[in-house]
Amino acid sequence: MDWGPTLVRTVDLGYEQMLLLQSHPRTRIKVIYGGVWLTEEGQVQDVFAASGDEVALKSRGLAVVEGLGYARLQVMEPPLGWRSVAASVRRAGDAVASFAHRFLSLSRGSGARSHSAV
Repeated sequence: MDWGPTLVRTVDLGYEQMLLLQSHPRTRIKVIYGGVWLTEEGQVQDVFAASGDEVALKSRGLAVVEGLGYARLQVMEPPLGWRSVAASVRRAGDAVASFAHRFLSLSRGSGARSHSAV
């Protein structure tokens, strides 16, 4: 069993309503009540699960969970990794620095024109 941090969200699905999610090998779907049909990109066999069943996703790609009647399920997945968070922060910082550079070069350019016009 994996004892790492886990994000849990509860989802209610109506008859033939679908949930689309990114599949990761550490993601699990637990059916609280009702029944679901689950298919994963890259997997040959689909899964039918009912109340109390827990299904571990196996691939990386798109997963589709469809309610077979009214169903409640829990999606348990690992939180966004620190490397992904760090990369996102780095990209945001780069975007801010790029914007500041463009803004400063534009403001310096307009300031130089106003001085030459005087």
